[in-house]
Amino acid sequence: MKKAISFALVLIMTTLTVASPMLQDPAPTQTPTQTQTTTQTQDPTTATELTNKDVLDMVQAGLATEIVVAKIKASPGKFDTSAATLAELKAANVPDAVIMAMVGGPAEAAAAPKAPVDIKVPDGTEVEVQLKNNASGEELKVGDVVDFVVLRPVVVDGVKIFEKDAPARARVTTAKRAGHWGKAGKLEWAMQDVQAIDGNRVPARFTKRSVGDSKGGTVAVAAVATTVLLGPLGLLWGLKKGKPAIIPAGNVYSVFINGDTGVKGAVLASNTH
Repeated sequence: MKKAISFALVLIMTTLTVASPMLQDPAPTQTPTQTQTTTQTQDPTTATELTNKDVLDMVQAGLATEIVVAKIKASPGKFDTSAATLAELKAANVPDAVIMAMVGGPAEAAAAPKAPVDIKVPDGTEVEVQLKNNASGEELKVGDVVDFVVLRPVVVDGVKIFEKDAPARARVTTAKRAGHWGKAGKLEWAMQDVQAIDGNRVPARFTKRSVGDSKGGTVAVAAVATTVLLGPLGLLWGLKKGKPAIIPAGNVYSVFINGDTGVKGAVLASNTH
């Protein structure tokens, strides 16, 4: 009887020992999806390098110069800064500060102005402008716009107000074609405004008058004298047409800001310290 009980206990213990591993929770296994997710999270994202096209797109989208410069400063860049490409950027109206940031990299970008500053442009500030296209009294009419460009930058108290090649405008006030009897053509215009670095147009004053080469007095006298000596054929002198008023492109004029005007200018790098 004792032997039977002992045998039963041994059998029970053996059964529990074999079964115990089966009662334990199985080890968790990672699914392929979990493994892939973990790997993707650990891989850093590589920043895209800026190119000339990226910069040109930002400028053409109308972003402020300061924003474009800040983007160049904060991003890795791979720019083509050859002489020919820089000329193309300038022709595409990319601001000098942006081109400088592309050429000089982060150091130059950091030196660029972070924000425009308010400044008053005093009345009478001189701006040199250049006539963009030929202006002719034979073609223009009263009210037409005459286009100019700023010849060189204008700086007031260390702040740039007008960029080189910024547009300026005048308005035609008198336009007369050359007439017979030596009557010369006439062309007059009044200066209207100059575009500041912040995009606003600042009123300017200057009236330019051009009168064609008229020798009316000489022609009239010749006609009378010839009529006396040669008869009616001498009247053909009076049909001679005067010269038209034509002003060639490239002429340079000094115009003046009309009244104290507030604008937002760019502090020059040499003054940011």
